[in-house]
Amino acid sequence: MTLSVATKKGLVFGFGVALLLIGCFIGGFWTMIVDAILSQEMALSKSSTSFGMWEETPIPMEIQVHFFNWTNALEFEEYNWTSPNGSEPIPEFVEMGPYVFSEHHTKVNITWNDNNTVTFQQIRKWEFLQEKSNGSLEDEVTNLNVIAVTVEHMIRHMNPLVQIIVDTLVKDLEPLFVTKKVRELMFEGYEDELLNITTKLNVSQFKVPFDKFGFFYPRNNSRTYDGVFNMHTGTDDLNVLGLMSAWNYEFHPDYYDGNCGKITGYTGELFPPLENDESFALFAPELCSSLTLNKKESYSRLGVDGYKFVGDDRTFDNGTKYRDNNCYCAKTQMVGTEHDVGKCTEECMPSGVRGISKCRYGAPIFLSFPHFYKADPSYLRSVKGLSPNKDLHEFYLGIIPETGIPLDVKARMQINLLLQSYSFSKVFANMPKVLMPALWFTQSAEVTSDLADLAKLLINLPAIGMGTFFGLAGIGALLILAGIVITLRKGWKGDEGDKLLSDSFTSVAPTSKNAPSTSG
Repeated sequence: MTLSVATKKGLVFGFGVALLLIGCFIGGFWTMIVDAILSQEMALSKSSTSFGMWEETPIPMEIQVHFFNWTNALEFEEYNWTSPNGSEPIPEFVEMGPYVFSEHHTKVNITWNDNNTVTFQQIRKWEFLQEKSNGSLEDEVTNLNVIAVTVEHMIRHMNPLVQIIVDTLVKDLEPLFVTKKVRELMFEGYEDELLNITTKLNVSQFKVPFDKFGFFYPRNNSRTYDGVFNMHTGTDDLNVLGLMSAWNYEFHPDYYDGNCGKITGYTGELFPPLENDESFALFAPELCSSLTLNKKESYSRLGVDGYKFVGDDRTFDNGTKYRDNNCYCAKTQMVGTEHDVGKCTEECMPSGVRGISKCRYGAPIFLSFPHFYKADPSYLRSVKGLSPNKDLHEFYLGIIPETGIPLDVKARMQINLLLQSYSFSKVFANMPKVLMPALWFTQSAEVTSDLADLAKLLINLPAIGMGTFFGLAGIGALLILAGIVITLRKGWKGDEGDKLLSDSFTSVAPTSKNAPSTSG
């Protein structure tokens, strides 16, 4: 069947115009279309792509733990601090580990709220990886007696008679230092007679909800330890995706004054696009507060470009270097009597550490970067065996700015205990003031190749779409131009120009009857 000239023209010009219009229209709005799709899938909802990745950790995570073994603890304990004779011993430490554990996060008790937030709890599960560890869980570590120093710290502002009575218990039951296995210091915990006594006492100052002590006890597989989170879903505004709104149903608990006590920062698993952000805060339940990381440099992993946000000397400053951070000095531990409630009882430590005493049941715990990296030099002068190193001890988080997908995480922190003299204490009489390192850890995760490929697609999708649709528009324009040229040259097969040309050729051509003979 032969198509008519009109049909041919209609098809060429029709397809050309259609491709031109569709290509220009969709191509012109493609970036907006992609942004709308990404916003819908990135914002957290029951049906969004981000939900599955948030509800259960999609990438392998690990925690590497290093303990500090106090090698001259006995010498330190036996030294006569009341009547010093000769050079005073300085605490010496040897780093042990790393002891490596896999880490897995699962969100539970999820409640979707009408104000575009979600309330949830999280379960963190750790399993020991012997093949990746330098040592076993049976290794023994010597360090400051956490229970003894915590009880003395708790009672230091109580009635002197109470202090004397409790200190007698401490002296009879607790040594200055203890030696425990790694498994006990981690998740298993160990029993202690003084802890049992203080737990049974119906005194508000001694309310510790644990029957054992361990730095990570009873956190493993617990749905309550990290508290109750309330987080923005980003369904109303993608820029607030992953930002904390409240913790344990409070917007501003009394752990710190001013802005330091406000619950804010990202939870660390969901981020909005961060192309124009120079810094952001991470909420850490371990600190009952947030850590601010600042953009430092561009880098690449698995072929995907991102920004590295790092912890610097401002992150753990408490106002001694940066005035805005002075609210971290207040409320390290509240005074015990009702007349004194609200008074700050801790002097500000030098920059580089954050006191979390009130956040951790009165224990004199301070967090810092490992090996006092970026901290005041006085901390290193007070101990031996530590050597800060940027490559080993920097806290950083790599982000793909266009999507907010984390590229690489090395969350590094150190737990320290304050050793000092207490007025009515026999165990800690005339002790020097030293911040004793107990352990440091790295929580690490890296983007998988599958997620990296997905990120590349998301990043390139606007350019791919615009190229495709404007390419279709170009094809449409070429079809229209070709149709115009053919029409001007009357080149459509079967049109009037073709018919006249064919008739003229036929009139002058020899017929078969008059054709010259080819025979010899």
